[in-house]
Amino acid sequence: MNLMYKKLLLSVVSLSVFASLAPAEAHWSAIERPGQARKDFVISRDEVVNSLQNQKLYALVEYGVISKIFVWNEAKPNEYVTSYIPGYSLPIEMIEELVFVAQMPDSLSVNYVDNSGEVKAEPINHGDNVAVVEELPIDLATKVSLPTQNPVQVISNAVASDYSTSMTIAPIAINDANKSVEVQVITNGISFTSIATDNSATPITINNLPSDTFVSVQTVIRDNTTNEEIILQNVVTKTPDAQIPVVANARDVAADKATIAAPVVSARSVGSNGSRSATIEFAGIPDFDPTRTIASIMVVGPGGATTSVGVNGTGSAINIGDLGLDSTYRLTLVIRDLNSGEETLIQGANL
Repeated sequence: MNLMYKKLLLSVVSLSVFASLAPAEAHWSAIERPGQARKDFVISRDEVVNSLQNQKLYALVEYGVISKIFVWNEAKPNEYVTSYIPGYSLPIEMIEELVFVAQMPDSLSVNYVDNSGEVKAEPINHGDNVAVVEELPIDLATKVSLPTQNPVQVISNAVASDYSTSMTIAPIAINDANKSVEVQVITNGISFTSIATDNSATPITINNLPSDTFVSVQTVIRDNTTNEEIILQNVVTKTPDAQIPVVANARDVAADKATIAAPVVSARSVGSNGSRSATIEFAGIPDFDPTRTIASIMVVGPGGATTSVGVNGTGSAINIGDLGLDSTYRLTLVIRDLNSGEETLIQGANL
């Protein structure tokens, strides 16, 4: 996130907040994301929790970005939210360096008043940016119930024999050969599955999704000439509960975070087409067993679009191209335990 945009987020109360109100139990506001149809969010310190309560809806915010959306279940504490800064001691000027948990509105969206005076709802999704301020004004004019309006239709869900789930989606049809359309499904840990469509509404199926988990469904429409992207998001939806037997983790998450080095950028260049490319080096993963663990390097852009490259446990380097000149990208090594589905995120420096 560039410095100017960070200042914009932190000064949101005085100038840039849309008049907005989520339900009384969680007060969030929506803010314009420069150059994007999507919006970012701002919450007051009161929405940052000190401790988790049973059956409450939360967002885990890591380094200023929503990485998990979950309902805390004391009888089944398997959301892997093990460490966070409580609200009473959160230094709000340092949220891009910290992890905290925020209570979410039950609607999973934030009402705001657009420039024409119409009340609309902005869905809250994985990968969205969240800023924290001491207080937020409340505009009661936006305390209305709005129908869910999703850009794409989730046709069906199914449970596989391996306890994973699948989701069938009818994508947006675009009758423009100069544009391409991708459907992305984002799970906890900001793990992406992205499928390019044929620009028609022909249904596509996303497999190997976790059970009983909130997932984000978004559509990326890319102009192939300018490389500009429009990102349209659904309200998060929950996958079916596959009634997975309790299994132990194959890996020690705490040990992985303590011992595995973060990915680093070892080289950069600018191509003749004006886009950047980079070489990203990553360390080996001790005791890596591909039958029990998968890993990937994720490069997340400012609009939420993600490039994910699968890697093995030996350590190596990958090349990533078509990066914007003035954009900031987040680098993350994601290690997913195939036994439990838990994902360990090892954050690298921004690119």
